[in-house]
Amino acid sequence: MSEHQDPKPSPANSGDGWRVLSYLIGGVLVYGGIGFGLDRLFGTQFLLPVGIVLGAGLTILMLHFRYGSRS
Repeated sequence: MSEHQDPKPSPANSGDGWRVLSYLIGGVLVYGGIGFGLDRLFGTQFLLPVGIVLGAGLTILMLHFRYGSRS
């Protein structure tokens, strides 16, 4: 039996793009969901957009610290 070997092994960081995209989507959904819940609780209409922007900003900041300082 011959073993099948991948002719082009993927590098260790080949999934980083998908990981970054999932962090961005997850951050917007989580903080947007918190904003939505607080809007419903307090009867306001501004916390959902604040949560979405805050989620995107905090996620970008986290990604900068995680991936931005590679040499």
